[in-house]
Amino acid sequence: MSRKKHVVDLSDEERRTLEWFISTGERKAEDNTRARILLKADDGLTDAEICEHVGCSIGTPYKARKNYSERGLAAI
Repeated sequence: MSRKKHVVDLSDEERRTLEWFISTGERKAEDNTRARILLKADDGLTDAEICEHVGCSIGTPYKARKNYSERGLAAI
């Protein structure tokens, strides 16, 4: 089994920020989906499991993890 190239390891502050981001309901659906993906990835779910929980295509979690590793929370 291969290791993920882009691992999400959120700090407590980043996790609180993402949870607040989702709870306000003032953002675009795509942004909320990316935030939920990052939270699920931080919980250790696989991309396939994330897709089932979030309702996205299989490539979306990879892209979200890659963008987070390159740009941090600005990725959402």
